[in-house]
Amino acid sequence: MDDDEGNIRTSTALAWIGWILAVIFLASAAWLAHRMAFVRGELNLSEGDATQLRVQLQHAEKIVGVVTSPDASHVVLTETGQPMHPVGEVSWQKNQGTLVFLAAGLRPLPANRTYELWLLPTGGKAPIPAGLFRPNEDRGATVVLPPIPANTDAKQFIVTEEPAGGSTTPSLPIVMEGR
Repeated sequence: MDDDEGNIRTSTALAWIGWILAVIFLASAAWLAHRMAFVRGELNLSEGDATQLRVQLQHAEKIVGVVTSPDASHVVLTETGQPMHPVGEVSWQKNQGTLVFLAAGLRPLPANRTYELWLLPTGGKAPIPAGLFRPNEDRGATVVLPPIPANTDAKQFIVTEEPAGGSTTPSLPIVMEGR
Protein backbone atom coordinates (compact mmCIF):
# COMPACT_ATOMS: atom_id res chain seq x y z
CA MET A 1 0.00 0.00 0.00
CA ASP A 2 1.40 3.38 -0.97
CA ASP A 3 1.11 6.65 0.98
CA ASP A 4 -1.71 7.99 -1.23
CA GLU A 5 -3.97 5.00 -0.43
CA GLY A 6 -3.27 5.39 3.31
CA ASN A 7 -4.07 9.11 3.18
CA ILE A 8 -7.35 8.45 1.30
CA ARG A 9 -8.41 5.80 3.83
CA THR A 10 -7.50 8.11 6.72
CA SER A 11 -9.40 11.08 5.24
CA THR A 12 -12.42 8.82 4.46
CA ALA A 13 -12.42 7.49 8.04
CA LEU A 14 -12.14 11.03 9.39
CA ALA A 15 -15.03 12.18 7.20
CA TRP A 16 -17.20 9.33 8.53
CA ILE A 17 -16.25 10.17 12.12
CA GLY A 18 -17.19 13.80 11.44
CA TRP A 19 -20.59 12.75 10.08
CA ILE A 20 -21.18 10.38 12.98
CA LEU A 21 -20.32 13.12 15.47
CA ALA A 22 -22.62 15.55 13.62
CA VAL A 23 -25.51 13.06 13.80
CA ILE A 24 -24.86 12.46 17.52
CA PHE A 25 -24.74 16.23 18.12
CA LEU A 26 -27.99 16.81 16.24
CA ALA A 27 -29.73 13.96 18.08
CA SER A 28 -28.50 15.34 21.41
CA ALA A 29 -29.63 18.86 20.53
CA ALA A 30 -33.06 17.59 19.47
CA TRP A 31 -33.40 15.60 22.71
CA LEU A 32 -32.38 18.63 24.81
CA ALA A 33 -34.84 20.88 22.97
CA HIS A 34 -37.60 18.33 23.53
CA ARG A 35 -36.66 17.99 27.22
CA MET A 36 -36.65 21.77 27.72
CA ALA A 37 -40.08 22.05 26.11
CA PHE A 38 -41.34 19.24 28.34
CA VAL A 39 -39.98 20.88 31.49
CA ARG A 40 -41.47 24.25 30.51
CA GLY A 41 -44.81 22.53 29.96
CA GLU A 42 -44.58 20.79 33.32
CA LEU A 43 -43.77 24.01 35.15
CA ASN A 44 -46.35 26.10 33.29
CA LEU A 45 -45.95 28.87 35.82
CA SER A 46 -48.06 31.94 35.66
CA GLU A 47 -46.28 35.22 36.37
CA GLY A 48 -47.87 35.33 39.83
CA ASP A 49 -46.56 31.85 40.66
CA ALA A 50 -43.08 32.79 39.46
CA THR A 51 -43.14 35.96 41.58
CA GLN A 52 -44.21 33.99 44.63
CA LEU A 53 -41.42 31.46 44.04
CA ARG A 54 -38.88 34.29 43.73
CA VAL A 55 -40.07 35.77 47.04
CA GLN A 56 -39.83 32.36 48.73
CA LEU A 57 -36.35 31.83 47.30
CA GLN A 58 -35.21 35.25 48.56
CA HIS A 59 -36.65 34.42 51.99
CA ALA A 60 -34.80 31.08 52.03
CA GLU A 61 -31.58 32.77 50.91
CA LYS A 62 -31.86 35.24 53.81
CA ILE A 63 -32.34 32.38 56.27
CA VAL A 64 -29.31 30.50 54.95
CA GLY A 65 -27.35 33.76 54.88
CA VAL A 66 -27.97 34.64 58.51
CA VAL A 67 -27.30 31.10 59.77
CA THR A 68 -24.11 30.55 57.74
CA SER A 69 -22.63 34.05 57.48
CA PRO A 70 -19.20 34.47 59.10
CA ASP A 71 -20.24 37.94 60.32
CA ALA A 72 -23.40 36.65 62.05
CA SER A 73 -23.41 36.33 65.82
CA HIS A 74 -24.74 33.06 67.22
CA VAL A 75 -26.06 33.34 70.77
CA VAL A 76 -27.15 30.27 72.73
CA LEU A 77 -29.98 30.94 75.19
CA THR A 78 -30.53 28.66 78.17
CA GLU A 79 -33.37 28.40 80.63
CA THR A 80 -33.03 30.13 83.98
CA GLY A 81 -34.09 28.42 87.22
CA GLN A 82 -36.36 25.72 85.78
CA PRO A 83 -36.17 21.91 86.17
CA MET A 84 -36.47 21.27 82.39
CA HIS A 85 -33.67 22.45 80.17
CA PRO A 86 -34.82 24.11 76.98
CA VAL A 87 -32.15 25.57 74.78
CA GLY A 88 -32.28 28.18 72.04
CA GLU A 89 -29.83 29.67 69.60
CA VAL A 90 -30.03 33.07 67.95
CA SER A 91 -28.18 33.67 64.69
CA TRP A 92 -28.05 37.44 64.29
CA GLN A 93 -26.69 39.68 61.54
CA LYS A 94 -26.62 43.16 63.04
CA ASN A 95 -25.81 44.99 59.80
CA GLN A 96 -28.82 43.45 58.02
CA GLY A 97 -31.23 43.21 60.95
CA THR A 98 -31.75 39.52 60.14
CA LEU A 99 -32.34 36.94 62.84
CA VAL A 100 -33.08 33.23 63.00
CA PHE A 101 -33.94 31.63 66.36
CA LEU A 102 -34.09 27.85 66.90
CA ALA A 103 -35.28 26.33 70.17
CA ALA A 104 -35.66 22.82 71.56
CA GLY A 105 -36.84 21.23 74.79
CA LEU A 106 -39.54 23.84 75.44
CA ARG A 107 -42.28 23.24 78.00
CA PRO A 108 -45.80 23.16 76.56
CA LEU A 109 -47.90 26.23 77.34
CA PRO A 110 -51.61 26.74 78.03
CA ALA A 111 -53.58 27.97 75.00
CA ASN A 112 -53.71 31.53 76.39
CA ARG A 113 -49.89 31.81 76.73
CA THR A 114 -46.98 32.08 74.28
CA TYR A 115 -43.22 32.49 74.35
CA GLU A 116 -41.75 35.76 73.12
CA LEU A 117 -38.18 36.41 71.96
CA TRP A 118 -36.72 39.83 72.78
CA LEU A 119 -33.63 41.69 71.62
CA LEU A 120 -32.27 43.94 74.36
CA PRO A 121 -30.31 46.74 72.67
CA THR A 122 -27.23 48.38 74.12
CA GLY A 123 -27.41 51.84 75.62
CA GLY A 124 -30.54 51.22 77.73
CA LYS A 125 -32.90 51.41 74.74
CA ALA A 126 -36.32 49.73 74.96
CA PRO A 127 -36.49 45.96 74.37
CA ILE A 128 -37.42 45.00 70.82
CA PRO A 129 -39.95 42.17 70.41
CA ALA A 130 -38.44 39.66 67.98
CA GLY A 131 -41.26 37.15 67.62
CA LEU A 132 -43.91 35.04 69.31
CA PHE A 133 -43.67 31.26 69.23
CA ARG A 134 -45.20 28.13 70.70
CA PRO A 135 -43.49 24.75 70.91
CA ASN A 136 -44.51 22.10 68.39
CA GLU A 137 -45.22 18.47 69.38
CA ASP A 138 -41.45 17.82 69.50
CA ARG A 139 -41.02 20.74 71.94
CA GLY A 140 -39.16 22.78 69.31
CA ALA A 141 -39.85 26.20 67.81
CA THR A 142 -38.42 28.78 65.41
CA VAL A 143 -38.57 32.51 64.82
CA VAL A 144 -37.42 33.42 61.33
CA LEU A 145 -36.60 36.89 60.01
CA PRO A 146 -38.69 39.08 62.33
CA PRO A 147 -38.74 42.80 61.46
CA ILE A 148 -35.77 44.26 63.37
CA PRO A 149 -34.05 47.50 62.38
CA ALA A 150 -30.64 47.01 60.76
CA ASN A 151 -27.56 48.04 62.74
CA THR A 152 -29.23 47.49 66.12
CA ASP A 153 -26.58 46.64 68.70
CA ALA A 154 -27.79 43.67 70.74
CA LYS A 155 -26.62 43.46 74.34
CA GLN A 156 -28.69 40.37 75.13
CA PHE A 157 -31.47 38.11 73.86
CA ILE A 158 -34.15 36.79 76.21
CA VAL A 159 -37.26 34.62 76.02
CA THR A 160 -40.26 35.29 78.25
CA GLU A 161 -43.66 33.70 78.69
CA GLU A 162 -46.39 36.16 77.69
CA PRO A 163 -50.15 36.33 77.03
CA ALA A 164 -51.14 34.75 73.69
CA GLY A 165 -50.96 38.07 71.80
CA GLY A 166 -47.55 39.01 73.19
CA SER A 167 -46.53 42.00 75.29
CA THR A 168 -45.11 45.47 74.73
CA THR A 169 -42.42 44.83 77.38
CA PRO A 170 -40.89 41.57 78.65
CA SER A 171 -42.54 39.92 81.64
CA LEU A 172 -40.73 38.22 84.48
CA PRO A 173 -39.43 35.65 85.00
CA ILE A 174 -37.05 35.32 82.08
CA VAL A 175 -37.29 31.77 80.68
CA MET A 176 -34.04 31.81 78.62
CA GLU A 177 -31.28 34.35 78.10
CA GLY A 178 -28.04 34.72 76.21
CA ARG A 179 -25.41 37.38 75.62
